[in-house]
Amino acid sequence: MNTTLYGLFLLTAAATVFSPGPGVLMTIMKSVRFGYGGAIWTICGTASGTIIMALVSATGLGIVLSHSPGTYGALRVLGALYMVWLGWKSWNAEGLGLKLADKEIDKLKLEDFRDAIVRPIPFFMEGITLQMTNPMLIMFFVSLFPQFIAADAPFWPQFALLSGTYFLLVILIHTGYSLVTSHFRGLLRSDRASRIIYRTGSVLFWLLSVKVFADVVFPTNL
Repeated sequence: MNTTLYGLFLLTAAATVFSPGPGVLMTIMKSVRFGYGGAIWTICGTASGTIIMALVSATGLGIVLSHSPGTYGALRVLGALYMVWLGWKSWNAEGLGLKLADKEIDKLKLEDFRDAIVRPIPFFMEGITLQMTNPMLIMFFVSLFPQFIAADAPFWPQFALLSGTYFLLVILIHTGYSLVTSHFRGLLRSDRASRIIYRTGSVLFWLLSVKVFADVVFPTNL
């Protein structure tokens, strides 16, 4: 695996997972009511859902890489344009994901915490179901994933490494959100924290889009 591509993937995937979205919101809400012991099952389901989506997208992507280099190039350009849009959207975001979670937390009453039984299998399946209908995840694997696959190297070893890395990032980052929710809830109220999360991600998206455009226009062997 090309170390440069892998490093870029690590940064981009981390920014994508870290940005508050449906998965983060579900993790926060589960953590509030059931603690980390309950949230971990949803987190594992969410992470497993990424593997399923990666496998679904990999079949078509592998065919494109093998038989249509021109289509692969066009797909990279499409992905770069999508990253530009993601960067713009993240830069102008107002942290609504975190604020929504905080409002939902405030609505919970004492009785909501009584008889809060952890149900591992249903919680796990909730995470998988969420990812199967998450448009951001679908777009990531269809448009962004190809940016980090070297066309001149075997596809499946690269796929296994990248999808496995994404899986671990979901586990680690969502665990962080769960622990913050459980012990440092005040951070959810910080507008500054939201801006830092979103704008760091937007800069990474823009930088990567510039590199992709440059690679397409001026091809190099990394």
